[in-house]
Amino acid sequence: MKQKILILMSDTGGGHRSAAEAIQAAFAHDFPDRYDVTLKDGIADAAIFPFNHAADWYLPITTYAEGGWGALFKASNHPRIAPSALRLLDLVASRGLDRLIRDAAPDLVVSVHPLLTTIARRVLRAQGSRAPFVVVVTDLFDAHRLWFDPDADLCLVPTDGARDRALKYGMAENKLQVAGLPVHLKFLANIQRKTRTREQLELDPQRATILLVGGGEGMGQLYNIARAIDRAQLPAQLVIIAGRNKALREKLQAAAWHIPVAIQGFITNMPDWMRASDVIVTKAGPGTIMEAIACGLPIILSGFLPGQEEGNVTFVESSGVGVLRRKPEEIARVLSEWLAPGNDALEKMSARARERARPRAALEIAGILNAVLATAPNPKRINE
Repeated sequence: MKQKILILMSDTGGGHRSAAEAIQAAFAHDFPDRYDVTLKDGIADAAIFPFNHAADWYLPITTYAEGGWGALFKASNHPRIAPSALRLLDLVASRGLDRLIRDAAPDLVVSVHPLLTTIARRVLRAQGSRAPFVVVVTDLFDAHRLWFDPDADLCLVPTDGARDRALKYGMAENKLQVAGLPVHLKFLANIQRKTRTREQLELDPQRATILLVGGGEGMGQLYNIARAIDRAQLPAQLVIIAGRNKALREKLQAAAWHIPVAIQGFITNMPDWMRASDVIVTKAGPGTIMEAIACGLPIILSGFLPGQEEGNVTFVESSGVGVLRRKPEEIARVLSEWLAPGNDALEKMSARARERARPRAALEIAGILNAVLATAPNPKRINE
């Protein structure tokens, strides 16, 4: 009989689901007959109304009230306020999580979301379960303290910077392991020549390629950045991923362009577009950053969520794989410099990205979790 693994995530942002799906795919790849891995949205499926609709609020709040979101993030990270945040989460989600976890009857629980970590672990133990509880942190550097539950069995962090933050917030050193950020196995596929990938995507195989990404929902000032790049008339072609934002896609399609432009909606083959490109312009989501690094792709960060993504900017710049430029004209100026004849900046950043990449992180994490289960207590419930 297969052992059951429950991964708790939330669709408040894309990074948590993509990390959970990467781990699930890694288990299917390396342990196809051993585990049944289930993903559950611990907020949408467990929280009381209206908090179960938090994913619906996330996009408008982070788009139109960035400052307020940053203030909330930083306030909830204060040592005197964080316990109150946990009490609120307990009221909002503990009963639903109790039902969700009982129904799943897991042999292992993995949290990839900070709001679910401590509450889910408490619920699991209150049920009398001995199932190991593991946290996989998806913030690259400046992680929120709610990620770190000292009573978790293991905490996997993506970088040394995140490990330092975990120690600061009270995690025991023997419960911490730097394992990288899980990216999907699609980023491990055989890498062919960039020109061949461009041909398959119907791009000019000989032309430098800029990839402009706004996330699954087409977030950020994508249109203004695209127009600034076009006005600069760079010696390149521009690929714009507008995501599910139909209005943005139609606006882009209606515009007149001076350089070759390929406009895409929501896509499922991001690895191909990244491998076809020479540089990516994106917001500072951890998943996209680590996917780009896995492809050796230099990064221009066009923005970040205050508090939540500030550490991701620090990671990119300190690693020497990219820069932050928030104004469209500044982005176009940097691209003009990087694409100038004789400038080897892109080549150097690409090399540094490949040095920092951990494209096998999801497989490594699956292996770690497999080892955790191999040494888990039996029976799995205290009262058995």
